[in-house]
Amino acid sequence: MSEIVLTKADHQRGRNLLWLILAAVAATALAVLAIVTERASTAPASMSEPMFPDLAQQLGNAASIRIEGPAAIVTVNKDAAGRWVVADRSNYPANADGVRAIANSLAQLTLIERRTADPARHAALDLTTGDGGNGHAITIQAADGSTIAALVAGKVQTQAVGTTLGTLYVRRAGEDQTWLARGGFAFPASVGATLDKTLFAIAPERIKSVTFAPNGKKPYAIARETPDAKSYTLDTIPDGKEANEAALSGPAGALASPTFEDVMKADAIKTEGASTATYRTFDGLVMKVTLASNGAGDTYALFEASVDDKQAAAAPAPAEGKTKPDAAADAAAINARTGGWAYKLASYVASTILPSLDTLVQNKAPAGPPADEAEPEGEPAPAPQPGPPPPVPPQ
Repeated sequence: MSEIVLTKADHQRGRNLLWLILAAVAATALAVLAIVTERASTAPASMSEPMFPDLAQQLGNAASIRIEGPAAIVTVNKDAAGRWVVADRSNYPANADGVRAIANSLAQLTLIERRTADPARHAALDLTTGDGGNGHAITIQAADGSTIAALVAGKVQTQAVGTTLGTLYVRRAGEDQTWLARGGFAFPASVGATLDKTLFAIAPERIKSVTFAPNGKKPYAIARETPDAKSYTLDTIPDGKEANEAALSGPAGALASPTFEDVMKADAIKTEGASTATYRTFDGLVMKVTLASNGAGDTYALFEASVDDKQAAAAPAPAEGKTKPDAAADAAAINARTGGWAYKLASYVASTILPSLDTLVQNKAPAGPPADEAEPEGEPAPAPQPGPPPPVPPQ
């Protein structure tokens, strides 16, 4: 067998082929690296960091929070006593829990992905503000007017499920860079939604009587003699009607936990010729509710509490295990809370406080037959008479 002898030229061609293979591998590696780099540059950058790292520690210095959204623009401030009040409603008390929830939600926002920095794409993410804007701008300021935190919250990408937070798009105020963040907000749907809705509570069992005086109509009243009485009597019943006992118990619960939608200063409401409902309790508390219109079709209520000293002195002893209400203390607390304010009521709330007479009565049941035409009691019905005998069949 002959030996294969490689010439110098063969060695040179081998070296050239090896260099070609190495060059091809290098080119392929560079191409792969370029593709990976390009994809990395265009993919969202994942992260997990607070949007406002020091905000939780600074919230104690917050003196003002402003929310600007498509549905409402509202500013809440801390007053001299440290209470949150709604500036847009003459400094009426704010829902402090709601204010704290929004501030805490802002402090807990966690950025998880960097997104677009193109302002032309903000609208698609609900991150625009101002006229025609579709985002919610939140600004927290200190007492000296300096900004503690400010952002725009936009479209919700995923809803919260159980204890798992949702995600939404956000950007810092004044910046074009947008982010996907983990967290969420409960924004008020109206200025009224930021108000403290606590008023007072007068338990139904305390109500002794209610006198209704609708504007332009004759007054009527419901009453009961003792707290144990299960039903009320109506003092005015039109011809052909009778009291609807189920409806008569409705007004007694109207002041158990009254709700309202909005508020304004009482002197902005004209009360001349307004309707009234006066509630009296067995323990001497008197609550006069004046219902008036604001001229735009809305009903506002003004509350005024007082004490009937004579009734308070004659108040029956409380049921076993219960404490006798303090009418004077209740009246003082109610007036301190509601004095000087007019409360916008939903129509169903207003109609429960002052129901129309028509809703308290019903058509009288048809009368039965006269007594002389009725069957005598105790007389048995006549026995049936036998009929003719059956025919005899033919033989």
